[in-house]
Amino acid sequence: MPQINGVMCNTLTFYDKNFNIMEELNSLLFKHILTNDANSLLLFGSTGEGALFSNNIEEKTKLINIALKTTEGKIPIIVRLYGEEAEEIISQVETIGKKSENICFMISPPISLNITLDALKSYFHNILGSINTRHPLFLENNPLQFSRNEIDPDLLKSLLSFDNLKGINDSFYNIRICRSYAQLINEDFSFFCGLEQNFHNFFQLIPPNQRKSTGIISSISNLVNLCSKLYFYALEDNLLELLNLQEQINDIRSKIYNIKSKEDNSEQGLKFAFLNLYKDSILKSNEGFEFINSKLDTEIDKISKERIEATVHYLLNHKQIYQLYSIGKKDLYQFHEIIKIFSKIDALVQQGKVKKITGPYRADVNTIYKVKFDNNQLVFRFRTSNFFQYENLIKEKLLYPFLDRYLRPMDIHLRKKVKEIITTETGAYIFKKETPPIIPVCNLVYFDETKEIVPYVFSVQEYIKGKPLFPIINRYINDAKNLNTAKFLNLFSILGEHLGNLHQIKFDSFYKSIINIGKKDKVSYYEFFQGKLGKELQEAKKNNIDFGNEIRRYFKDNQALIEDENEFVLLHNDFNSQNVIIKEDRGVFHLNGFVDFDNWCVGSRAQDFIKLDYLIFKPLNIPSLYEAFQKGYSKNYFFDKEFSKKIEIYKLLWLLKEYNIESELKRNSNEFQITSSTSTSLENYLFEIQAIIRDL
Repeated sequence: MPQINGVMCNTLTFYDKNFNIMEELNSLLFKHILTNDANSLLLFGSTGEGALFSNNIEEKTKLINIALKTTEGKIPIIVRLYGEEAEEIISQVETIGKKSENICFMISPPISLNITLDALKSYFHNILGSINTRHPLFLENNPLQFSRNEIDPDLLKSLLSFDNLKGINDSFYNIRICRSYAQLINEDFSFFCGLEQNFHNFFQLIPPNQRKSTGIISSISNLVNLCSKLYFYALEDNLLELLNLQEQINDIRSKIYNIKSKEDNSEQGLKFAFLNLYKDSILKSNEGFEFINSKLDTEIDKISKERIEATVHYLLNHKQIYQLYSIGKKDLYQFHEIIKIFSKIDALVQQGKVKKITGPYRADVNTIYKVKFDNNQLVFRFRTSNFFQYENLIKEKLLYPFLDRYLRPMDIHLRKKVKEIITTETGAYIFKKETPPIIPVCNLVYFDETKEIVPYVFSVQEYIKGKPLFPIINRYINDAKNLNTAKFLNLFSILGEHLGNLHQIKFDSFYKSIINIGKKDKVSYYEFFQGKLGKELQEAKKNNIDFGNEIRRYFKDNQALIEDENEFVLLHNDFNSQNVIIKEDRGVFHLNGFVDFDNWCVGSRAQDFIKLDYLIFKPLNIPSLYEAFQKGYSKNYFFDKEFSKKIEIYKLLWLLKEYNIESELKRNSNEFQITSSTSTSLENYLFEIQAIIRDL
């Protein structure tokens, strides 16, 4: 085995109330530690609560096997052993060693019994002489922790005759002892420092040419990557950066470890920080997790929790934590695994090397990443929600052929072409220069519905430069800037024109689902609408809406507008300011593209005005912007009172649906977490519904 050096992470141990090792959490922890560049793992050390498992060989072996499986032999595994008698240590090495050969061990003097130097010498001679040489062994010197039993430098020197002794971990409380240990460093004997706040002082005691045979044992490496950087600067003999990183580590330690806890504060603080880091990926339904949560809630005060959460957020933003890539809630990938996945796709190999991955960005339906290659910047959208009507279909693959007129709604072969596209599970759709899309959208670089490369349907699209319209509007409002200006009026006019262009793609009938496009058996739109209305009214009754009869009367009074509906067009169906990408250049807005077509469908034009009206025009209350939008849209369609009334009808049905969804969420969720925001949403929906039916 090559010499063990660099950063040895003193790992946490996750266990349930019965002291059973939790496989999922510990596996996630080991992957995270690997991602953050540790060179080896120390199991059952001080941070890993090793004393709790000193005689529990079964659970020890379980954690060792998890570590070996997770790390795949990439880094050494060292197991910390505790005992009072040499025979205890020898027995554990033999038992564990038979089940797991590719591990090392770290042993200390007796824990609670102070013995003479001769007795200590006999203790180590007995152990080292009895252990099979295939198991490298490290000693640990920490007199304060081990009953003032100190490993004298002369004793250590006499033990070097044993071939399986490969190094020592020193607590660094005695500089004289540390200097003496340093003189024994060679290519077969490593020297580690176990005191985090003194790493930089430790390296200054070691000649630069010998530092490659040294290392540091760190608990904070359960979370951050700074220790690997510190070791790198130690090898480079860059003392200024070494000191700078030590100060950063000390600052992080104070923020993570400084909690009011009856237990070990470093371990509790680190566990809370780690669980907070992966709170969206960890399944919280199992009893073991609830035990850890309740224990941390008891041990850590509210102020400390808030400080740790803020610290984790800061460290992530400053790349001092490398987070695993979470595609969905259970699938976590390291960077090299992502590269391996990409190498299976020719379209991505052609983009060059991966330079940077940003994300994940959460959405209701997808987990999204932005990936920078040598030659391009792409967006990956993994369909990680199971609650979605078309979860096994990348909808752009069917949409885009309509946008550049490859598919024409009146084509006699439309159904055959649609079926061919739907059944094609992998591919791309790149627009040709001579036939651009009718509205600005990005190319579909690759899509895959097989779930063979990753366990999700996913697509790869070009990145559209710019920002969503929503934060741009918010920024202007927060800065008290006027939106009633020429550049905003021009932007909204262009936005209206593009929506009108999209609605120029007309169909001769209504289709309940896009997968049915081209079918000859027509669906009654009025019956479809009535079915949706009946369902939402029934749900509203369960949710204690006491004016259901007024809603029914409103729809009955206006049913002719729905009965006479005979114009069906291609709809974005989520047309809001988050899905409009804008680039501001020298005081001019450029509409660079539209995104998120997961809800596109065939239906009435008025449906695409619902979110525009509710989320943009009503809150802004700037009539000139709506007029500019209407002006752009009117290049394709005219506005009249009948069309405006249709918008209100469709908006009422949408509000009713949203009210029912929020009501169910409130019933099924933890009240104290969502009551405030949900109650506000429910009140807003009710107010808007009443305003429509009473013509306020």
